[in-house]
Amino acid sequence: MAWTLAELSKIETDVLRKSVIDTLLMEASMMEVVPWETIGTLSTAVVKYQDLPSVGFRKLNAGYAESTGHFEQKTEVISLLGGMIDTDKAIARAKNTIADARAVQQQMMVRALAYKFNDKFINGSPVVDPEEFKGISVRVDDIVAEGYTGQFIDCGGTYGAARDAGILYDTANRNNFLDKLFTLVYSIDGHKPDVLLMNKKCLLAVSSLLRQERLLNQAQDMFGRFIDVFAGVRMVDIGTKADQVTEIITNTEDPQDIYTSDVSTSIYAVKFGIGEHVWGIQEYPMEVVDKGLLEAMPVYRTEIDWPLGLAHVNPRSIARLCNVFPDNIVQS
Repeated sequence: MAWTLAELSKIETDVLRKSVIDTLLMEASMMEVVPWETIGTLSTAVVKYQDLPSVGFRKLNAGYAESTGHFEQKTEVISLLGGMIDTDKAIARAKNTIADARAVQQQMMVRALAYKFNDKFINGSPVVDPEEFKGISVRVDDIVAEGYTGQFIDCGGTYGAARDAGILYDTANRNNFLDKLFTLVYSIDGHKPDVLLMNKKCLLAVSSLLRQERLLNQAQDMFGRFIDVFAGVRMVDIGTKADQVTEIITNTEDPQDIYTSDVSTSIYAVKFGIGEHVWGIQEYPMEVVDKGLLEAMPVYRTEIDWPLGLAHVNPRSIARLCNVFPDNIVQS
């Protein structure tokens, strides 16, 4: 059975595991919406349509021509994510601390795990690190190489000083961006991605533009936080890496044109669905184990272990809009 962590949190009875799940949901935006499939293995084969059978018309008293569709199979693999949290017995038992030392260390570890998942959801590359799963950015590159060029959209627009003004203060840039944003949404099957992922600066600029054009709506997540919505699709700031400074989707991407400075950013569209779009895979559900006081040393240990990865089948379930220049991005 498929679950999102948001659904699992509602029925989780283990206090330690629930606290970890809720922290993940608070810190990792994607955890609330990614559906998870438990596969019980370190890899799984996924199958997609390679080509459909041919159909046609026939004459009276004649038969139809035979035709068979073909499939393409690929393998998605599991990456091992987790960590150990050790707290010295003396610190854990100290009565003069303002908070439970083990609980604080656990919360810090879970936040680091959440930031890592956010980062690798976009930037994961087995070429860079064979131990990590393949993220959305590399997957878009792969499907474009397969011929699905409509999934990589260049925002383009004007160059020089007009582009330096970004999407807010130049009419040509503004209208061009809105056209390309609609193109991004319509590049996804059913014209309805589940999320548009971007960084904070881009989200603020896009929200401002949409608000001025009366195209912005709002909803609330499970924690009561307001979410900006465009064309029925939630817009999400994917956030920073664990250093709390480096943007996961940067403002320094190569704009790939005659303008030489690396000053642009991207927006990713993703549609979720197990077996047909994008989904999470796990060998087994996340385990949080209190190993207690170790024999080898006077420390209490907690282990978090989650063998996970991503899978996708439909090439039109992900897309990227690049060369986006939010408000005054060159000067920031």
